[in-house]
Amino acid sequence: MDRRFQVKRVSRDRQFEALTVAGLSAEVVRAEQEEAGHLCISVTPIGFTAGKSSAKFSLLIFCQQLLSLLEAGLQLVEALDALAEKEAEAHHSQVLAQVSADLKSGLSFSASLRNQPAVFPAVLQAAIAASEHTGDIQDAIRRFVAYEAKFQGLKSKLKSALIYPAMLLGLGGMVSLFLLGYVVPRFATVFADRLDDMPFLSGLVIRVGLLISEHPWWLLALLCATGLAVYASFRQPLVRDRLLLVIRQLPGIGGVMSSIELIRMYRALGMLLKGGIPAVLALEMTEGVTTQHTRSRLRLARELIREGRPFSHALKVHSLLTPVSERLVVAGERSGQMAEMLTRAADFIDSELEQTLDRAAKLLEPVLMVLIGGIIGGIVILMYLPIFELADSF
Repeated sequence: MDRRFQVKRVSRDRQFEALTVAGLSAEVVRAEQEEAGHLCISVTPIGFTAGKSSAKFSLLIFCQQLLSLLEAGLQLVEALDALAEKEAEAHHSQVLAQVSADLKSGLSFSASLRNQPAVFPAVLQAAIAASEHTGDIQDAIRRFVAYEAKFQGLKSKLKSALIYPAMLLGLGGMVSLFLLGYVVPRFATVFADRLDDMPFLSGLVIRVGLLISEHPWWLLALLCATGLAVYASFRQPLVRDRLLLVIRQLPGIGGVMSSIELIRMYRALGMLLKGGIPAVLALEMTEGVTTQHTRSRLRLARELIREGRPFSHALKVHSLLTPVSERLVVAGERSGQMAEMLTRAADFIDSELEQTLDRAAKLLEPVLMVLIGGIIGGIVILMYLPIFELADSF
């Protein structure tokens, strides 16, 4: 039986339309619309109500959809209105509607984005501002889509590398809490009058188990409070920057964090330089994608460039170039292809980072399994040790 769907599309005549059609499924309706030559923006089942969501605004999807509408021939205001109308999240729709209203009032696109700094980063604002002088906004959005897609891909690699270790730690923690809070207290009843005579570690494990068993809600409240305190602290920029600075000093982890930051910085610089933004201004705009530690070095490098020093020299002096990226940047200065060379430097570090993450994952997984097994096995051994001693006494 066919269902009814609300379709929002850009017709073959380049007109935005909203209509109701019948079809077997949303996928079938979308395919039929595209086969007829229409650009389908959204297909929503009639009667479907989107629940309240706190989803984060997806900048990459927005830019991809905006680029598709502009390439289809819609004007910028028309494209923004279409995206605002199809947006299910009320707050996101209001943001896009406000950008469209600013454009209609006479502001430039970059100025309209600048009025929403929490949604649209300085890098995108700068790329759009540079394109407004040449009139090629589509190319600027296309470059930003490529930049953001690379960054999202890097985040996905990191998340994939951390999922299995996080699952191991979570499972190991739950098993340990079960042993301490449920199993150990039941063993403790046998040795209630012998706690002072048993080995120190065995007595400690039993006392901890009894404490957890007697006050489980206090433990849960303490864990929740600790988690909330860590989360709230990490949301403070000053605390987060200091914590990241400490983490950067750790062997292995610090190198990975530096690589991630350099990749993002090189890609942002490459995108901005390719859009025609001067090097000093590009460095200033790139500060928004770096930590406080790197931000201060970027400012110093910017001052050197203002004094007339070469771009490569300014970055090298303040340790913002790797040996390979230094050679690429120097070659870019000679050939006038600085943007392409910075992108290649980011690709090179990205490939090295991928290999590093693969090796770390292969090494970390067995190490964590041994560690968690040792902790659980240690609890069990310390729990049974008094029984062995009691048996030897007879």
